[in-house]
Formats: sequence, structure tokens, C-alpha cells
Amino acid sequence: MPKNFVKIVSFGLIGELEDGSNYRHVIFEDLSNGCKTDYIVNQKQRPILWKDIEQFEKGKILPPYKGYIKHIDGLDIVVLGDESVEDAFAKQKWKMEMHKKISRVEVDRVRKETRGFCTDITHKGAMGYAWCKVEPQAKMIKFRYYAGKGSFTWSPWYEIEE
Repeated sequence: MPKNFVKIVSFGLIGELEDGSNYRHVIFEDLSNGCKTDYIVNQKQRPILWKDIEQFEKGKILPPYKGYIKHIDGLDIVVLGDESVEDAFAKQKWKMEMHKKISRVEVDRVRKETRGFCTDITHKGAMGYAWCKVEPQAKMIKFRYYAGKGSFTWSPWYEIEE
């Protein structure tokens, strides 16, 4: 594992699963490259991380965690500590299920209305311009929008249907 570190940059409200356990949506940032991605913390599975989030919520500054963010199959996966990439991917494959489907025709229409896009085959840190066509071999896409005041936001990932 690379000797990288990740830190929690934001968190969501507490949710409850059907089995009665609690979870929380967290955003991690990889300190080596600035990449940010989602992570779901289950209170029963990661009690120490849960307690850290509670401290962060109270204003305490947390030290970074050993780990990194890895790009796999169009998804950014948080790999914490000595966890293997395979284990991390298995725990975070829910991200794939959250993707909506979009047709190639719709991709072209939406692309023209945005400030850019990123596909599963786009180089890490790069972006396609709105006036460029999407590569025919791309399977996933997300779009960049202007949010105002000089900032931009990204849409969720969409699976491109043939």
C-alpha cells in the first residue's frame, strides 16, 4: 500500500439501516492528490471511525488516516489502513448501484449544456470539454456544471446505455 493519507472533509446526518445499525455518509480527501469521494461509515463495522466523526462534529481537528483513494471501474474507492483494494471495493460497490442510466443520444444533448465531462476512460485529473464528443468506448460519464461564484459541481456518475 502506498504511504498516503486521507482525511475526513465533511459528513452527513445519521441514518438507520433495516437491521437497526446506524450509518453516516462521509467525504474523504486523498492528501496526495486532492481527490475526494464518498464513503459510508457503519457504526457497528467501524466504531473507532464513528467516534472520530463524532469528535469532528464537535469541532475537534482529526489527524489524517493511513489510506488512499483509488480509481477502479469508473469509481473512486477509499482504501483505509491495511485494507486490501479488493475488500474496499467489495464494501463500496454500492456506488455502482447508485448510477443512473443514460442513452448515447442523451449524453450528447446533456454534454452540450454543461461545462465539461469525465468518463471512466478519461485520465485521472483530466476532463473532456463540452464541445468534444464522448469517446465511443466510454461506459460511464459524469458532467461538470457551473455552480456560481467561480465554483463548479459534478453530477453523479451515469452508465451509458448502448
